[in-house]
Amino acid sequence: MPRDDTTLPQPVLLGLLMLGPRHGYQLYQEFGRELGRVWQIGLSQLYAQLKQLEEAGLVEVQVEPQPNRPARKVYHLTAEGREVFLDWVGQPTPYLRHMRVDLLARLYFFRYLSLPGLAELVAQQEAVCQAQIERFDRLAAETDDDFRRLVLEFRRGQLEAATRWLDQCLEVYP
Repeated sequence: MPRDDTTLPQPVLLGLLMLGPRHGYQLYQEFGRELGRVWQIGLSQLYAQLKQLEEAGLVEVQVEPQPNRPARKVYHLTAEGREVFLDWVGQPTPYLRHMRVDLLARLYFFRYLSLPGLAELVAQQEAVCQAQIERFDRLAAETDDDFRRLVLEFRRGQLEAATRWLDQCLEVYP
C-alpha cells in the first residue's frame, strides 16, 4: 500500500484482523465501536476496501455457507498483510492534518494488540512535528506577507500543541 497524502482505512482493517478472521459486518461493527470516535467508514466503503486488500494479497477470503441465508465471506490476514500492518503501525504520521485520525488509530492498535515500540513511535512523531516547526519558523522569517506569517504561526502553534499531547500519550500508555 503506497503512502501518500490521503488517509485510507485499509491498515485499520488489517489491524482488526490481527487477532483473527472476521466477516465484513463484524469488521464494520468493530471498526465503529472501537474507532468510531476518530474515524468514520460506511459499510459499502468497508467492503470496497476489503476487496482492494484481497486483490493486493493482504487478506484471503473464505466463503462460509449459511442455512437459509446467503454465504458469508470471512476475511483472513495473510503474512504479507500482517507485515504491511506492522510496518504501517510503527511509522509516524507525516501530516499534521492526519494525526487526528491516522495517529490515533496507530495508538489504538499499540494498546489493542499490546505491541512494543510505542515510545519509539512517539519519539519519531515528535521529530516529525519538530522538523515541521523548524520549517514554519524559516518560512515565517523569510516572508514579508503578514497574512502568510499568521498562517505559519497558527500551524506552528498546532504542532507545538501536538507535541505536548504526544508527551501525554506516554503518560497514559507507559
